[in-house]
Amino acid sequence: MSIEQKSSAPAAGPATASVIENEIPAYRAISPGAVVSLIFGILAVLSYASLGFLAFAVIAVVIGFLSDRKIVRMSDVLTGRSIAQAGIGLGLAFGLTAVTITTVQTFIRESEAKKFARVYEEVLKKGSVQDLFFYGQKPELRKSTTAEKLYNEVATKGGNPQMMEMQTGSLRAAKAAVSAPGAQTHFEKIEATGDDGTSVVATALYEIHNDKPAPPAQKEQFALAILRGTKNGGKYEWWVEELRFPYTPSSYVAAAKAVDDGHGHGSDDGHGH
Repeated sequence: MSIEQKSSAPAAGPATASVIENEIPAYRAISPGAVVSLIFGILAVLSYASLGFLAFAVIAVVIGFLSDRKIVRMSDVLTGRSIAQAGIGLGLAFGLTAVTITTVQTFIRESEAKKFARVYEEVLKKGSVQDLFFYGQKPELRKSTTAEKLYNEVATKGGNPQMMEMQTGSLRAAKAAVSAPGAQTHFEKIEATGDDGTSVVATALYEIHNDKPAPPAQKEQFALAILRGTKNGGKYEWWVEELRFPYTPSSYVAAAKAVDDGHGHGSDDGHGH
């Protein structure tokens, strides 16, 4: 009687081990550049506070773009395309919207400053020194008094008429030049605008032209009105912080911010003259 022998199963060889190894996914590292791009993309939100932070948006876009290309080239060892693309997207979104908002705000601010500058042009031509002094006060004060009354009150409080003459010296000099025979005065342009955190600032340039001046050197003169404005109900309310005369165009340099004395007051005398 013959006994049938069962064949044993073949032992797992090298081929089986190779199949298992191929089924294990290769490890891919997250691209450091992609992470950096995302971080700077998030920080780019600070561009809304100041355009100086636009550098964060630029860094996010540049590093994100380079990282994305590197990940595509080295897809077998690097991952993180979605992270790099998120950094690019945030950088573009925050950066472009910050620039757009700032551009629109600057346009509106300059347009409003031009309107007030033309009003002040008429005051220069037709008003008195008292009227010029009046427009040097904040809008809320102008609403409750008149130019003559305010001027007399300030002169009386000071108790020194000569001091008042000194404070309004540039106003008197500009008014004399504007009122000279043959003089023609017009608003030229807004030289610059800005925002110091408490109010907006604009500098308005005026040309005073006289074909027959005395002396001849005064044929063409300029005055600069340093305007300040605050928003009230969606509109700007302006006053003239200082009138500089005579003035050389494009020579204005903003003064350093007054140091607070600890009681909420700076070194300004409150009148801007």
